[in-house]
Amino acid sequence: MPRPVNSLSPAPRPPAIDAEYFQKLFESFGFPMITCSPAGEIVAWNTAAARLFCEQDAPIAGRTLADVLPEACRESVREQFQRAIRTRSHVEVHVSFAAASADPIEFAMLLTPVFDRESGFVGVAAVFRDVTVRMRLQRKLEKAERLSLLGQLSGAVAHHYNNLLCSIATSLEYAMNMNTMGAMRRALTRTSDAVTRGAAITHQLLAFAQADHRSEDLADLTETVLIFFDEIEPRLATRGVRLLVDWQPIPFSAVLREPLRIILGNVAQNALDAMPTGGTLTATLARRDDESACISLSDSGGGIDPEHMEHLFEPFFTTKGELGRGSAHNPGLGLAVAHGLVHELGGSISASNLPGSGARFDIVLPITPPA
Repeated sequence: MPRPVNSLSPAPRPPAIDAEYFQKLFESFGFPMITCSPAGEIVAWNTAAARLFCEQDAPIAGRTLADVLPEACRESVREQFQRAIRTRSHVEVHVSFAAASADPIEFAMLLTPVFDRESGFVGVAAVFRDVTVRMRLQRKLEKAERLSLLGQLSGAVAHHYNNLLCSIATSLEYAMNMNTMGAMRRALTRTSDAVTRGAAITHQLLAFAQADHRSEDLADLTETVLIFFDEIEPRLATRGVRLLVDWQPIPFSAVLREPLRIILGNVAQNALDAMPTGGTLTATLARRDDESACISLSDSGGGIDPEHMEHLFEPFFTTKGELGRGSAHNPGLGLAVAHGLVHELGGSISASNLPGSGARFDIVLPITPPA
């Protein structure tokens, strides 16, 4: 009769592997690799790492990991090193070394916690992977995409301004050939409307172009959002729109005040255009997760046609699917500018339809503690 197995008996231990084996494994690793104590002091490195740092004229022995890296990235490396220790998880940091050529040598440095046989934390390993070629290709692709988008935007702007100028020229010619004051007034009114729309387009383009030059205008995210809706509530009331604001406390978060106000203004204007006879605009502010907050604006209009959803943030796109006329307040650039500014702030914006009727725009922004 077979002997019963004792489920409580310990499993046989694998044979121990001596230190020499690990040293050979460490050396055979193709990437530069350094191990550090929890304090960040370098305790071991392989030949590839020594070769890298000797070329950078940065001796390894007796220094910390941050000290042997370029000065521009030291503070970031110290922060991410502490994060790897605190979370006991992998963290990736971008490191760039100056080179004799025009382009620097770029590495993705992976910080990995190191544990002993009893699962005790003993330090951090830093592995350097050369991503120079990948980064060059990525920059070329981004440049090509920017040029493509610039070409599309330039064509759209040129087309729109051409329509405005033709309208102005036609109205002025009509006014000059009319003998009655009423006809001349109507022609000049159309001219004035076209000029107003042209000014609105220029304002939207300047708002986006100048976004990078407002870095000193920082404010708290919650305060900026609440003040904005307090200010526009009277204007909404004149349009028969009721404003509902619901917000939850979130940590103090520094945000560029003017770009955020432009974003909120453009999305709110889009909601107003969707409710020509009045309705309800609901704004909410809440924490999305540990690192981001979400501002949502919902209207009670007719919603968004699903076939138009993917084109919603394109310049001058209208629900007719063409470069349309828009209005003096919303010349067709509002959502495109909002989309661009949100990404400049490190966030994202998306649109969806509500059950029943209406549309909802979600603006997700990072929670950035003040410096």
